[in-house]
Amino acid sequence: MDNRRQSSGGRGASTPAGANFNNTAASNIAALDWVVGLRVRVLTIIDDTYEGTIFSYDPLTSTLALTQTSTHAPPAQDYRILKISFLKEVTVLGSPARPRGNTPFANAEPRIAAVALAGLAGREKDVARGESERVASRGVGVSKEGQEIFDALARIMPCRWHEKQIVVLENVIIDDPYTVERARSQDMNALKRVKQVLEGERRKLETARRSATPVSVEKKGG
Repeated sequence: MDNRRQSSGGRGASTPAGANFNNTAASNIAALDWVVGLRVRVLTIIDDTYEGTIFSYDPLTSTLALTQTSTHAPPAQDYRILKISFLKEVTVLGSPARPRGNTPFANAEPRIAAVALAGLAGREKDVARGESERVASRGVGVSKEGQEIFDALARIMPCRWHEKQIVVLENVIIDDPYTVERARSQDMNALKRVKQVLEGERRKLETARRSATPVSVEKKGG
């Protein structure tokens, strides 16, 4: 790097003679193949230290991309992009584990591969469907108790909001304030079932509210 130290350490990995991230040869992408896959430790100008494997180096934007082991489950890769001008020191900890070829970026980890567009489209549809379901499950302008009753019923049977009405099983309507008496339908069997569930869920909610309400104890003395 220009006017900066570049050292090799760790496992004694070596780099090509005269290697420099900012030299003019860096404009030739093939000449950068030796960089990709190196395990490095970088020190920033504010003395932050990061370790990772070089995924790419872009001479146009003068940025370096590192892959780091993710702490999330399932295991994945995190990517950290750093400006070269932001780095104070680069220490090479190790060379690529095993060269896979002589083409540029042959040693990239994880290996660069084709993107399955069909799979991405499927994931996009799943996310959109999930967001639509989430929005449909939130009542607009309804009371907190009304939303609690909806959530309780939705855990047992299909429900949706129609304005401020709860529609259960597509043929039972429950109006505000969402009591058993406010449930109606032309399907008597469905209405009976929904009323039973609604009565039980309201009882559970009322019990939970009572147990969560603090009881004040008045001391008496003389």
